[in-house]
Amino acid sequence: MLLSLGAPLHIEHKRRLMTALPNRFHELYGITEGFMTVLDRDDAERKTGSVGAAMPFGAVRIIDTGGRTVPAGEIGEICGRGPMMMSGYHGRPDLTERTIVDGWIRSGDLGYLDEDGYLYLVDRMKDMIISGGVNIYPRDIEEIAVTHSNVCEACVFGVPDPKWGEVPIGAVVCASASAIDATLLKDWINQRVAAKFQRVKDIVVLDDFPRNVAGKTLKREIRARYMGDRGLHD
Repeated sequence: MLLSLGAPLHIEHKRRLMTALPNRFHELYGITEGFMTVLDRDDAERKTGSVGAAMPFGAVRIIDTGGRTVPAGEIGEICGRGPMMMSGYHGRPDLTERTIVDGWIRSGDLGYLDEDGYLYLVDRMKDMIISGGVNIYPRDIEEIAVTHSNVCEACVFGVPDPKWGEVPIGAVVCASASAIDATLLKDWINQRVAAKFQRVKDIVVLDDFPRNVAGKTLKREIRARYMGDRGLHD
């Protein structure tokens, strides 16, 4: 059995795993506060981009900014509930009130459900980039970047721009940093993104990404370092 959890696994990496070690891949998406979805090995091939369906006795739905459930295929905030739900944050009724609304936990993640009830992650709400009034989801660009043969990891974030409001910047960790040209990599990515507004303005190559104790990439730290090095301010 292979289990992926803690952060979204890029589709490129999923495919490589399932080719090398078939019929054993599972993926779990969960919120510590109390709900999860599971993509089991029987669905991993036909629902490759998904993180699975709600567990028994649990439920997942997608809501818009007004708290209304949206139809299948429409992007919104992921909410869930189930028998694992917490009663609240210790000593923080204010946070509890914002997180548990009408009996549903709000995740702060963006995603959508397909017609079969399988969940697809889009990005963190706080990581979404708004450039020229258009929503850009960093993960869409990251999925392209990691298909480059020399890119091991990718991280895309927004920085202020006087014309567009925000523009996307990419940071990568490479298998061989000495063999990569950041400008050529930027052009390679920009030739492959789905839309012009997804084109990255800059690429930086790092030896590694800063991470928390769970191994998750600290995107805000990478962004802060990039902006500090270039004298940018929010």
